[in-house]
Amino acid sequence: MHPWVANLLGLALGFTIGGELLYIVYARQPDPADVLPTPAVVQWAPEEHEPTVTPPRVTQPAPLPKIAAPLPSQPEPMPKVIYPDLPPATHKPGSGVTGTGFFIAGDGTLVTAAHVVTGCMKTRIASKFVKPMAVDTLAIDKSADIALLRAHVSPPATLPIGRPAAPGGRLFVLGYPANGGPLVPTETWAEIENANMQPAPPALTDPRRMIWAEAPVVAHGFSGGPMVDPRNGAVVGIVRGLVDSTRLHAERPKVPATGMVIGPGSMLLETALRQEGADSDAVATSGDDALDAARRATVHVLCIF
Repeated sequence: MHPWVANLLGLALGFTIGGELLYIVYARQPDPADVLPTPAVVQWAPEEHEPTVTPPRVTQPAPLPKIAAPLPSQPEPMPKVIYPDLPPATHKPGSGVTGTGFFIAGDGTLVTAAHVVTGCMKTRIASKFVKPMAVDTLAIDKSADIALLRAHVSPPATLPIGRPAAPGGRLFVLGYPANGGPLVPTETWAEIENANMQPAPPALTDPRRMIWAEAPVVAHGFSGGPMVDPRNGAVVGIVRGLVDSTRLHAERPKVPATGMVIGPGSMLLETALRQEGADSDAVATSGDDALDAARRATVHVLCIF
């Protein structure tokens, strides 16, 4: 084959392939009528005088958490204890949980349960005698479930911390459950059951360290509420949560089968105050005066996330 013939064939072949490529490329381009325009991003701004609507906060009483570890005892094992549930790791902004607290000093120092105020963005209190206000968190002891708060207000009443007047007897308990009023605490009575917890180590049976009491009315929202001995007017413990009363009764037949409450005693409360340089300057009373002081000193605690 002559060279000029080969060059002519190559040129023809190149035009053919090039034309097919141009057709393929053109065929893959979308038709302008089929292409949707990209919408512009519009940033909305409220009118100057348009009111801002804030969604209502969702609140609920502080729940009662569970712990699976059994309590040590001698000579037989103690039942498992059910403590109030710790707050979830995350909450919707503006939601919250509620519990109970009480004033212990004239400088506005309050005591509540640690699980009530753990993870709060803001903490507020209110009662019939205290207008709604924000409070500062001074300290949180998760192991003892005790928290100290400070309100910038002159307390309507304060409660002293102390041991029970006797190994047994009735305690006056206050709290803010869901079925109670938002500004007036619900009142109930509890019976000290520490003597019926034997045999067990002193850390579990000494009422100065831990209070065991029968209180069937206590429910969510009582967490952090005071347990007051009306015989000496002292707060002998705070409500932490409930125990598995059925199993507890099976292990300790003298203990009631329902309604058992547990909480840190006066020794742990005093230790928490001492570590923070706080002190209860409340004047001890007794009888009806002690009950009236407890009503005035107890507040609703709201933890806002």
